[in-house]
Amino acid sequence: MAVRDFKAPLIAGTSTTLVVFIPMMVLPGILGKFLAYIPITVFITLIAALFVSLTVNSALFYILSKPKKWYVREETAEKFLTEEDRLILQEERVGKEEKEHEKKSFRQRALDNMSR
Repeated sequence: MAVRDFKAPLIAGTSTTLVVFIPMMVLPGILGKFLAYIPITVFITLIAALFVSLTVNSALFYILSKPKKWYVREETAEKFLTEEDRLILQEERVGKEEKEHEKKSFRQRALDNMSR
């Protein structure tokens, strides 16, 4: 679900950065040949990072994350889910027990406040 939600912003952000470096690739003369390595390096790096963020990161997370036998219900987050996402969440919760909210750390409370 995260890859589906963030695919368009990731591609758009990468594309805008790549477009900025195109003029450096078409500079004439010896200076153009010398400076052409900068945009080529940026292109390769950003395309590789985009590939990793859209494919490898999700696969690694899926492999390395341990399935939990419990879940915590987040009413404020769940009200923004689409119907399809709600069905996926229900399937994920089958056979698991619901836990009550525990006392959150300062870091977690700060992140929650920032996200709100």
